Amino acid sequence: MFKQLRQNIPAYIPFFIKLYLLNVLLFFIERLLFYYYNQSVDVGTVSLSDKLIAFKISLEFDSNVICWIFLIPFFVFSILIITNHVRYTRFAYWFCLICLAIAHFVSIANIPFFHQFGTHLNRTAFLWSENTNFAIGVIFGNLMYWGFILVYIPILVILLFFSNWFYRSCLQNATHIKWYKQCLFTFTGIVFILMGMRGRVFDRSGLDEGVAIVSENGFINQLAINANFTFWKSLATKPSTQLYIVPQHINESIAFTQQCLGIKKPITQSISRQENIDSDTIHPYNFVIVVMESMCLFKMGYYNGKNLTPQLDALNKESIFCNQFFSSGIHTFNGLFSTISGYPCIYEEQGLKQYVKKPFDGLGTLLKQQGYENYFYTTHDPHFDNMQGFFRFNKFEHIISEYDFDYSQRISSLGVPDHVLLNKLIETTNARKNNNPFLAVVMTASDHGPWKIPDNIPFKPNGETQQDNCTLYADWAIGEFMKKAKQQSWYKNTVFIFLGDHGLSMGHTYEMPLSYHHIPCIIHQPQLFSADTISSPCYQPDIPATVMGIIGAPYTNTTFGINILKDKHPFVVFSADNKIGCVDDKGNYFFTTLYNKKTYLKKYQNLNPHNFVNDLPQKADSLHKGMMHIYNSAQYFIQKEYLLYP
Repeated sequence: MFKQLRQNIPAYIPFFIKLYLLNVLLFFIERLLFYYYNQSVDVGTVSLSDKLIAFKISLEFDSNVICWIFLIPFFVFSILIITNHVRYTRFAYWFCLICLAIAHFVSIANIPFFHQFGTHLNRTAFLWSENTNFAIGVIFGNLMYWGFILVYIPILVILLFFSNWFYRSCLQNATHIKWYKQCLFTFTGIVFILMGMRGRVFDRSGLDEGVAIVSENGFINQLAINANFTFWKSLATKPSTQLYIVPQHINESIAFTQQCLGIKKPITQSISRQENIDSDTIHPYNFVIVVMESMCLFKMGYYNGKNLTPQLDALNKESIFCNQFFSSGIHTFNGLFSTISGYPCIYEEQGLKQYVKKPFDGLGTLLKQQGYENYFYTTHDPHFDNMQGFFRFNKFEHIISEYDFDYSQRISSLGVPDHVLLNKLIETTNARKNNNPFLAVVMTASDHGPWKIPDNIPFKPNGETQQDNCTLYADWAIGEFMKKAKQQSWYKNTVFIFLGDHGLSMGHTYEMPLSYHHIPCIIHQPQLFSADTISSPCYQPDIPATVMGIIGAPYTNTTFGINILKDKHPFVVFSADNKIGCVDDKGNYFFTTLYNKKTYLKKYQNLNPHNFVNDLPQKADSLHKGMMHIYNSAQYFIQKEYLLYP
C-alpha cells in the first residue's frame, strides 16, 4: 500500500521535502555557532525555556528564507515534469542550489558581523563600499574571522553532496503520473511554500523581527532571526529619505521641556528627576489598567455625540474622571506605547516595533523594581504590532492572548470578545500563587471592525448600527467586569484605570479630528479616592508617573509624564501620522498638517470651526513653539536611547 501511494507522489515532492529538512538542519548548526560565538555575558541568567522558545521561533525565520528560495524552482520543476521535460529541471535545480549556497554564506558571514556591530547583517554592510580595503581590514583583520570561511566550506560541501544525492534520486524515481494528480500536488506544494514564506500560519500578523522577542535579554531576542531575513529585507526596503538630524536648538527644546515638567535644577540634555522623595510610606496597590479600543468622549455624549456608555457613566460617579485626557496617536500601538513608556508618539513611527534597543523606565520597569508581577492581556494574536515582544522587553513576564482560550471562543480575527478576556483576568488573578502585588494591562478589541459581538450573552444592544452595538457591548463588558471584580478579595487593594487607546473620527470638521484623541481616563478605587473630575489637560504618557504617585515609592522619573493627581500640564501634545497637535488649559487646540505646513488654532470645547491663527497670532506662535519643543525633545531622546535601527 505504501509503495502504491509512493508511486502516486511526483518525485519532486520528496526531493523538496528532503532539501527543506537538510537546510533547516544547516541553519540550526549555524545558529548554534552564532549562539556560542556571540552570546552575551548575562546569557546565563536567561531561563532554558526562553532559549528553547527562541530556537523554536527560529524555525519560522528559517522556513521563511527557504520557502522564498523554493518558490520559483518548485513551480518550474512541476511544470517541466508535467510536460515531460525532466532533463531541463537541472537549470531550476542549480538556481535553487546557488540561492541556498548564498543564503548559508550570509548566515555564516552574519556571525562575525554581529560580533563586530551588535546587529544582524543588513544594508549597512555596504556603507563602506567606497573604501573596500578598510571594510575588509575591519572585518577580516582579526584572524578568528577567517575561521568562519573555513566553517562555510564544510557547510557548502554538505549542501552540495546531499542535494545532488536527492536530485539524482528524484530523477531515478520519476514516474509517469497523470497530469491532474501532478497539478494537485503542485497546487498543494505551492500553498505550503506560501505559508512558509509568510512564516506564520494562523496568526493575524506576518513575520517580523518583533516575533523573535521572547526574553528581557537582548541577545536571546536576536537569536531566532535568520540573517537572510534582515539582510534581504533591508536591501528590498527603500531607505528613508528623511534621516533624523538633531535640531539645531535641541538644548533650547530640552530646557523648555524641563520647565514644563517642573524640573527646577535641570541637568543638561536630561529630563530625569526624583519623585516622591519625601514619601514615608509605600502602598503596593494592585493595578488593573484597561485600555479600551477606540473609546473617545464623543461616544460618551460629549460634543453632542451619541451616549453609548451607560456603564462608564455609572463608573464615573464613583471615580476620578479626567475629562481633558488625550491619546498620543490614532493607532492602538500609539496608545499602548505611550501608556507603557511614558513618552509621546513620534509621527509615522511604530514604537512597539522600532523602540526595542533597551527597555523604557516606564510602567513595567518601574513596577517590576517594586516587586510587582506584570501581566498583559489581549484578545487576539499577541504578535500583532509586536505587542508581545514590546511588553516582554519592558518587563511584563506574563502574556495572555487568544492562545490561552479555546478556539471556539474566538468570534473574529480580533480573537475572543471583551467580556471573555476580562473574565480571564479575574480567573488568572484568583489563581496566582504568590502575594506579590500585580499589574495587569488589558487591551480590549470588540469596539473595532469587523463589528461582531457574541450571541451567547444576556445583553442585547439596540444601537442604530452594528458599530454602535459593538460600543454598547464593550461598555456592557466593562460593567460586568466591575461587578465581578467588586466581589473579589483583591478588589479593595486594587486601583482600576480605564482609558482609550485612541478615539475615532466622528465626522466633524477639523482637519485633525479631535475625536481621534479626546479619550476618557477613569481612576477607580472608592477606598482611596472620592468621586471627582480633573479638567486640566493630561495624556497617556502620564500613566506611569500617576501610578507611581499612588504607590508613593521614591523613584527616578525619566518620562514625559506627571502625576495628574497632584500636578498639571500647561498643555499636552499628540500626533496623527502626518499631523501634530496640542491642547492647552484654556481650551485652545493648535495643530499643523506636515504635508502642507498649514496651521490651525481652534476653540475646541464647543468645536468652533473658525481658525483663530490670524486672530490670535501670539497664542498660535506660543503653542506651536512649545509643541515642537516637546516633540523635538521626545524624538531626540528616543533616537538617542531607544530606536533599534537609528
